[in-house]
Amino acid sequence: MSPADLGTALAYLGSAIGVAMVIPQILRIVRHPHMGGVSPWTWAITVVSCTTWIAYGVRTGSMPQIPGNILLVSGAVAIVLLVPAAWSRAVRAVGLALTTVAMVLVSTLLEPEVAGFFALAIGLTGMWPQVFETVWLRRGMGPSAISLTSQLLKVVSQLCWLAFAVLTLDVPVLVAAIMTLSTNFVITGVEMARRRGADARPEPTRTRELVGAEA
Repeated sequence: MSPADLGTALAYLGSAIGVAMVIPQILRIVRHPHMGGVSPWTWAITVVSCTTWIAYGVRTGSMPQIPGNILLVSGAVAIVLLVPAAWSRAVRAVGLALTTVAMVLVSTLLEPEVAGFFALAIGLTGMWPQVFETVWLRRGMGPSAISLTSQLLKVVSQLCWLAFAVLTLDVPVLVAAIMTLSTNFVITGVEMARRRGADARPEPTRTRELVGAEA
């Protein structure tokens, strides 16, 4: 098997795992609809980013980008509409649709490689709302609605994409995978520390915080 073939196989695996990662997160939100901590902005930007990656995959013939991102968009849309937010679900749906269409149109006007970096830039922007939510907005608070199972699956998925990028010399995917892994480790580390802290507190102080604390 050539390096390119191995990279493609790993990309498809990463794509499949990336799709699977949204399932535990959706289930956790459905089970605990009033537990905050999941940034709708991050998942909304994920929708836009994945859609532009689909456009990039179509234009460059990078087929692993297409099927997984299509399914991931569906899961990300569900999370955007399910999480508690100040805007109504109808407003969120319309705004998300209009923004996604606009960004895809912009992507089609760019050269294929530039379109890849455009998708990368959108994706990098999307990481920071969740980092800000987890590290700053929830400081001093207990466990959140973030699914640690989803976080673990995201790590595995991005490691597969990282290997694909190295083997195929795909620079936009390489940078995206490295940045996603870095921010994901921060989010996961903070969330795990808060859950350990909640477990260490005596009853009844930690009773409310432990409700739904495990993914």
